[in-house]
Amino acid sequence: MTVAPPINRVSKRRSGFRGRVGASAARPLPVIGIDEAKRHAMSLSEQILQKEDLRSRLFGEVWRTLIPEVFRDVPTYYDQGNAVASLGSCSRWSATFARAIDKHLPHGAEVLDVCSGTHDIPLRLLTLDPTLRIHAVDGSAHMTAEGQRRAHERNLTIHARVCDAHVLPFPDNSFDAVTLQFASRHLEVVKSFREIYRVLKPGGIFCHNDMLRPSSRVVEAPYLAYLRFSVWFTALLFGSSAESRKCVGYFAKAIRHFYKPGELSELLEGLGFHNIESRNFLTGVMSYHIARKPAA
Repeated sequence: MTVAPPINRVSKRRSGFRGRVGASAARPLPVIGIDEAKRHAMSLSEQILQKEDLRSRLFGEVWRTLIPEVFRDVPTYYDQGNAVASLGSCSRWSATFARAIDKHLPHGAEVLDVCSGTHDIPLRLLTLDPTLRIHAVDGSAHMTAEGQRRAHERNLTIHARVCDAHVLPFPDNSFDAVTLQFASRHLEVVKSFREIYRVLKPGGIFCHNDMLRPSSRVVEAPYLAYLRFSVWFTALLFGSSAESRKCVGYFAKAIRHFYKPGELSELLEGLGFHNIESRNFLTGVMSYHIARKPAA
């Protein structure tokens, strides 16, 4: 693809990041170029590198063996299962996330959805703006097939392929925006985020949404207890496979060793992103970040 700066959607809405969004929004940084960003970007802290190493040692085998089997099992009831486990909050938060992304996208933007699964975010974005050209990648052929079925049902086109999120099959500077929702807990975060940075056009945005580790200990303890119960109950209700049931404890443990909202902002800055906008629900039970790659 040719390298082109993102188009300003002046006719639809004011371009660029707005200021504070909710009580937990990060303060926007000045607009800077790529060379200046490299000079001023934080290096990744020792704490982040240690966390990534620990996550890999704790969960690497689960990511390689069990998670693919889970996503072989769950495609047809994935969204319903999330709705039950989260009491409907996942869908409402995803809708909020999609509207926040749409405010920054130009008409006709090239968008990549990483770990797209059943294409939840692409379908929401195309509902808001049918002119978008959306590509989707996921490691599961079964989840991708279900996402394509849903897109075809709505007469929508999403260009999908199965691949590893850590090695994206696209040239540098290809997309106006890259989205990633409810999947980074199962990834090597630094490696996958670096790939996302690579395929973004200068000035493009990375939009991340996931269940993070809550910043408040008062929230964290009951939340993790509820998560263990809700995942167990959902697996029982939908008749999940034996492989899926083996992951019941994993989901809470993965969040216990994941990033808090502020730590994720620090990680994004360390990778060279700036103008970071964030919004949290219950101090990080769910949290989205929208970060910009410096302009050329």
